[in-house]
Amino acid sequence: MWRLALQQILHDRVRSGLTTLAICAAIAVTLILHGFEQGLYVQSKKVVMDRGGQLFLAQAGVANFLAVRSSIPQLTRAAVEEVEGVDEAHPITGFWVIYGPEGNKFPLLLVVYDQLGGPPNIIEGQPIRAGRDVVIDIGLAKRFGLKPGDPLVISEFEFRVSGISSGSSALFSTFAYVSYDGLIDLLIESEIAPDISTFPIVSFLLVQLNEGADLMKVKDRIEAQVSEVDVFTPQQLAAKDVQLGEELFGPIMGVLISLSYIIGMLVIGLIIYSDVSARRRSFGILKALGFRLSHIARGVLMQTLLLVTVAFPLGVGFAWLVASAIEWNMPVYLVHVLDGPGLIKTLLGSFIMGLLGSLLPLRMIARTDPMLAFQVE
Repeated sequence: MWRLALQQILHDRVRSGLTTLAICAAIAVTLILHGFEQGLYVQSKKVVMDRGGQLFLAQAGVANFLAVRSSIPQLTRAAVEEVEGVDEAHPITGFWVIYGPEGNKFPLLLVVYDQLGGPPNIIEGQPIRAGRDVVIDIGLAKRFGLKPGDPLVISEFEFRVSGISSGSSALFSTFAYVSYDGLIDLLIESEIAPDISTFPIVSFLLVQLNEGADLMKVKDRIEAQVSEVDVFTPQQLAAKDVQLGEELFGPIMGVLISLSYIIGMLVIGLIIYSDVSARRRSFGILKALGFRLSHIARGVLMQTLLLVTVAFPLGVGFAWLVASAIEWNMPVYLVHVLDGPGLIKTLLGSFIMGLLGSLLPLRMIARTDPMLAFQVE
């Protein structure tokens, strides 16, 4: 039967090729939409994991790095460093600003760091060397045509782009990194904070442990001795930010992805149904040669399995190419196509709808007159 199914496919290569490409396109669209959602969660997790440190300290009651305000008293740093097992506690601050000319405004997370927490991967230019230096994400650089040496004006305060990093985006926004010297200059010379005393100078602390110190024991000691903070491992805080992303975008993305799966799978079923229906003459020939309906049905199912088997990797490859093009053109977005659960779900859905699409015409095949094989077209 496999041989017969393959011969049926090769008999009309143009039709089979177009059918395969149509299935491929439906699979690719489904994977791209799913990839957008997964990309949001991957970025949210990566933002925390890239900051460094073995423990992450936030204001008591705050359990997120993104989209949540955290403010820690400055003297807390010294208290944390007195805890047994702690080597150093590095401050980091993050706050949202709006950048860009009128009509092209863009949300930007300004990340202020001392030693840890800076840009993870500088791909062009240099790290921060002076107070007015800023490292920006490639997404911001491409959107506004910025390069090292260009000014970056925030609230009428001018930074100088010293470098460009990659992988610093989340929640459809990009990051810019400045030093604490740069933050102080910004607060003094701009109107971004009318009352500096109310501005959070330290939002989080990144803790490095002494060599050989037990992570969980040090975590418990900090929680017991320093009441102003809640203590997380990077994995715990990253999971909280992923959960926040799911709460913010999960409902709408879930609807869109569910619709894409339903429409994509229905399209696959319709394509297979149309392809099988178009082969009535071939089935008439098989019936004239003495093939029973059960044999023909197995052949149709095997033919469908072959088409979907070929179309699926092509669809994954096409989705990956489109995702790469999106990320290259708009680096703020991450389209995580190669997600295991998403690939499995799409593969199973493709096979199920393909098989249903191939079974629906069986009644028509059963009623096909073998004399159809001898009619002149």
